[in-house]
Amino acid sequence: MIKFSGSPTILGKAGFLKEKDEISLGLMEASAVRELANIGLGHATTSLSELLGRPFNMQVPNVETVGLSRVSELMGDPLDLAVGIYMPISGDITGHLVFLFPWGSAQSLWKSLVGSSPDSPSDVDDLFASAALEIGNIINSSFLNAIADMTGLALHATPPLVSIDLGATIVSSVVAEAELEEVVALSIETEIFDTTDTVTHGYFLCVPTLGGLKLIFSRLGIPEAA
Repeated sequence: MIKFSGSPTILGKAGFLKEKDEISLGLMEASAVRELANIGLGHATTSLSELLGRPFNMQVPNVETVGLSRVSELMGDPLDLAVGIYMPISGDITGHLVFLFPWGSAQSLWKSLVGSSPDSPSDVDDLFASAALEIGNIINSSFLNAIADMTGLALHATPPLVSIDLGATIVSSVVAEAELEEVVALSIETEIFDTTDTVTHGYFLCVPTLGGLKLIFSRLGIPEAA
């Protein structure tokens, strides 16, 4: 696994959590998550546009809850290469954020951002790693700020880490960092467009504790959620 950060950091041991009954979002809950995602990604596109001097747009085709052992299946073959930008959160709610790009989509995004892309993970240098970290930080922080703004909760994020590996390996590392009881993954599929009409697919995962998810929905006026 290739990992980059400000200093060497280990994401965690590989392994999936044993899950309890899977959680399903009702229409109101799914609508609330989609609204949070749209607001957060709206802030992210503004930041990207200001950073790079050209417009970007994002949309959210799909929102769902998934069992943690199924997260890696979202991108297709879990043995395919992927890029993950990971950020733990703390405060009134604890949990984990990760933005996952299939390798091909990450290459497209790199071309859009820096004008070229690595042919393989071994070609990822500090420039490409920094670009991935910057984009992941913008997207993750924008989503977290949207939750904080809409709920009034105090939420804190740590500097992001980027990992390049098989999708299943990245996800297992994130899952191993999660709480051992009552966690749920919110999967938010995203599409990023630039002025060349290049579409970059990604998957934003928010992994709060079940209690944290209930608190979010309660603050949004949906007390019976989850």
